[in-house]
Amino acid sequence: MTSTISYPWTKEKSAQLGVSEAVLTCALDILFQNRNLVNAIDNKVEMDDYIYRAILKQAFSKYKQEAQTALEEGLLSERLKAEKDLSVISREEIVTDPFYRAVLPLLIKVVSPDPILRMHAELTSTIVLDLADFKRKHRSTSVTEIFVRHCAAELQSSTIN
Repeated sequence: MTSTISYPWTKEKSAQLGVSEAVLTCALDILFQNRNLVNAIDNKVEMDDYIYRAILKQAFSKYKQEAQTALEEGLLSERLKAEKDLSVISREEIVTDPFYRAVLPLLIKVVSPDPILRMHAELTSTIVLDLADFKRKHRSTSVTEIFVRHCAAELQSSTIN
């Protein structure tokens, strides 16, 4: 998923919140579809799930494109890394690695029915850990709650560009 909404204030707001602009924009795309922000807060578990999935899909797409470019045009070390990242990860490794196992339900929702590549598992565990740190920093259990709390006024006054 690539961002369909452009806000002039996202760069400043992402720096203020301590999250990447790509993550903020992706989350805002999901929240913008649900103009009733009170409803988003009331359903924050489901909204968080949609936001996580959108962020992962966007990250997978970008990373896969970069890896494929490295395979075609990169130096030997870049090609070897890209080959490894684009390889199918074994079931044994997924279930024995605690980080991969922890994110497996989310990973399956995003990747299914395609095979899980090493890059999928790596990116998912990294992004989930980063967002967990983000939530701890803001003393919240929900990314939806954080984004609505800090961006509600801007969201309600913004229009699609």
